[in-house]
Parts: sequence; C-alpha cells; structure tokens
Amino acid sequence: MSYKSRLFTYGTLTFQEVMIHLIGREIPFEKAKINGYSSFVVKGQNFPGLRKTTLSSSTNGIMYSNLVTKDWNILDQFEDFFYDRVVEEVVLEDGTHQKAFTYIVSPKFYHLLDSNLWDSKKFKNKSLSSFLDMIIGFDNK
Repeated sequence: MSYKSRLFTYGTLTFQEVMIHLIGREIPFEKAKINGYSSFVVKGQNFPGLRKTTLSSSTNGIMYSNLVTKDWNILDQFEDFFYDRVVEEVVLEDGTHQKAFTYIVSPKFYHLLDSNLWDSKKFKNKSLSSFLDMIIGFDNK
C-alpha cells in the first residue's frame, strides 16, 4: 500500500466521530507516532498544530489507511490555510516505519501556535462535543 492512501493524525482527526462525520465512513487505522515533531495548541482554538521541534520529541496519533481521492479533497478543504500536507515517516505501534501524509503547520505560521502542548484527553472531555457541533455543517458529500 502506498503512502498516498495513508494519513497520520495527531489532533481532532484522531477521534473516530470527527473522521466519520467528515469522510462519511469508518476508516481503518492503527496507533502510531511521529518523531521530531510536537503538537501545540493553536492560539484561541481548541485544536492543535504539528510543528518540527527536536529530534528527541515525538507525538502520538493515529495512522489511517485506504483513503481515496474524494477523502483527500474533503480533508484538504477541512484543514486551515496554515497547514501543509506533507509526507513523513511514522512509527506504528509494532515498531515498523511507514510513510504517510500528515498536516503540519507551515513554519511561516508558527506564530499562530501557543507554547502549550495539545492535550487530547482534555479536548475529549471538554471540547469534543462542541467541536462536533461546530463542524455539523461541513459537507462530506
């Protein structure tokens, strides 16, 4: 399987409810992490942005597979202007390495990131429901 059908997510897209809402179906996934990156809160928002940090840093997430052109069109439209979709190496839970697309914050927009790391548990408990309400109008057709 090619990296062109894989997406590493680290924020709101790690929640199945969000992906199902956007894509309109369940997508196969595995736990994964990306090394050399950290996930920071976007200032004034309840979602994160991924940026290069130190080689020793890593961010946990989910790697989805079997994405098709229609899915990429939806995801590219959903992601904000300050993200770039790039190919990076991710490490799966079993230790294997695979290439996958991921959305990172373009360096020219690092100023939009807070100094606080994003906390997925806090998001789930305090913001997931309102985030789902916010994206209700997003067209996944």
